Amino acid sequence: MGYHKVMRQYHHKPRDQRLCEIIIGQGIVGLMIVVVSLWLIFWGFGYKINWQNMTIKHTGVIYLSYWPKDAEALISGQNKQRSSPYYSQVFPGYYEVAISKDNYQPWTASIKVEADKVYSFKNVVLFKIKPEIQALTDKDTISSIDAPFDSLIKNPQGDLVASAYEIWNGNTLVTRFSKPISGVIWYPGNEYIGFQQTDEIRIIEKNGTNDNLLVKLSSSNETKFIFSWDGSSLLYKNGDKYYKADIN
Repeated sequence: MGYHKVMRQYHHKPRDQRLCEIIIGQGIVGLMIVVVSLWLIFWGFGYKINWQNMTIKHTGVIYLSYWPKDAEALISGQNKQRSSPYYSQVFPGYYEVAISKDNYQPWTASIKVEADKVYSFKNVVLFKIKPEIQALTDKDTISSIDAPFDSLIKNPQGDLVASAYEIWNGNTLVTRFSKPISGVIWYPGNEYIGFQQTDEIRIIEKNGTNDNLLVKLSSSNETKFIFSWDGSSLLYKNGDKYYKADIN
C-alpha cells in the first residue's frame, strides 16, 4: 500500500516538478560518478590526499608478504593489517615497518620511501621464541644431518661464503661478527641464512638484519644442522643426540 500511495502522489505532481526532480537526481548520480572516477584515476597514478594540509601528493608503495599469514603488520605504528600479502600507499618519508605475532620474534625494517617507487619485502618469516623440540630417532633423518658438508649441495647457487667472522652473499657482505661462526647454510627460499655462534644456532636475513636465536646448545662445540625442505623445522645435533625444533 505504501509504495502505491507514493506512486499516486508522484504522478499527481505537475509535470514540470517531476522533470525538475529527475534532472536533480541524475545530476547527483553523475557528480558521484565523476568524483569516484577522479579518485580512481588519482589513486591509480599513485596520488593521495594529505588531509593534514589538504594537498594532493605523489606516493610510494610498501609491499609485504609474510609467514605466519595472520601476523600483524604495522607501518610507523599505523595501517594495521592482519593478513598477507599487504601493501600500502604512503607519502615520501621515513617509516618503521614491523611484523609481529604472539610467541614469535618480531621482524622490523627502516625504510626511506620515495615517490613512484615500490619497496617490496617478500617471504618475510617470523621464527618462534620458544620452539617445540622433539628427540629424533629416524635413521634416515639422522643420516641427513650427519652427511658431510658439501657447499655445492647445501648452497646450490655457490654464492654463500663464510669465514670465521663474516658471511658473504656473492660479492656482498651480509654481516661481520665479533664472535666466531660456523655451519653457515641457506634457509629454504634463500632469504635467510642459518649459522652457529658459540652455543647457539641462529638465523639472519640476507641483508644482515633481524638476527634471531633459534635454539640453544649444551656446549659451544661445533655441531651439524639442516633445515627441513619447507623451512618449518630445524634438525640438529646437540652433544650425541639429535633433535627437531619446530621454528615457525
